[in-house]
Amino acid sequence: MNPINSSSSRFASFEAIHLNNTSIAKATTFWTTIIGMKLRKNSNSIAEFGTETKTLVVVHENATKRFNKGFSGLYHFAIHAPNKQEFASMLNRLAINNYPFHPVDHTMSKSLYLEDTDGINLELTLETPERFKKVDIDNGLRIEDANGNIKSATTYLDINEILKDLSDKNTNNSISKDTYIGHLHLYANSIEKSHEFYKKIGYTPFNYLPQFLYADLGDGGAYQHRIALNSWHGINKPLAPKENAGMKHFQINFKTKEKLEQALKNVYEYEEKENAFWLNDATGNKIVLTHS
Repeated sequence: MNPINSSSSRFASFEAIHLNNTSIAKATTFWTTIIGMKLRKNSNSIAEFGTETKTLVVVHENATKRFNKGFSGLYHFAIHAPNKQEFASMLNRLAINNYPFHPVDHTMSKSLYLEDTDGINLELTLETPERFKKVDIDNGLRIEDANGNIKSATTYLDINEILKDLSDKNTNNSISKDTYIGHLHLYANSIEKSHEFYKKIGYTPFNYLPQFLYADLGDGGAYQHRIALNSWHGINKPLAPKENAGMKHFQINFKTKEKLEQALKNVYEYEEKENAFWLNDATGNKIVLTHS
């Protein structure tokens, strides 16, 4: 039952992701009832959701339109379960509430994909890097698992098998305090430029596959899919208009001041506000950099 993300080799982690939504009321129902988070703080236009001890998602009622696909920016973000029992609990909560989701086995992880009330894509994930060997590109984009089997990168996830690990069927309980924002997958207007940007702030290349309009990078742990990038929506697409629901900004917290300072040396422009450093990535996504 130890948290999967407890690797001491990771040099950074994600803090809360901020979203623009059209309705705080609808968002509150989604994040508390469907996802199982606690409402930690709220006002007329902002609400914070998370575990007993930490905010994971902050919703701002700034949008007037639903999330619109076809723009650069957020593809999806992922909430990671700390163990298989909690992942089963996430799945059970969706099933009990009859909320639509798509189960996928990526080999390096087990995932449930769904959308919030404004159409923002979300992934609930269990990291399983021990099952993964490498990406195989000889016959398209495929995965070789730890046993040498070649399979699709998106095979069907057996939900009945996942539910065998369910230890608590009470959907009124909040998610585990060890649940965390584990990765972000972004629509990039240029794979090359975005990949170079995240390398500059310290992330380590994992798969760089511009021929498939895809790349991802890690932060030092066994699970290396922390920042993912694709241009499947089209190259050089602009960010969505501000009135659309979507990502407002996200935060990367470095373990040390030295790692943060090195990242800042490698970027062209940033603004300091109260010991936090604000900047845009190569696509224009707004990021906050801090250190523990």
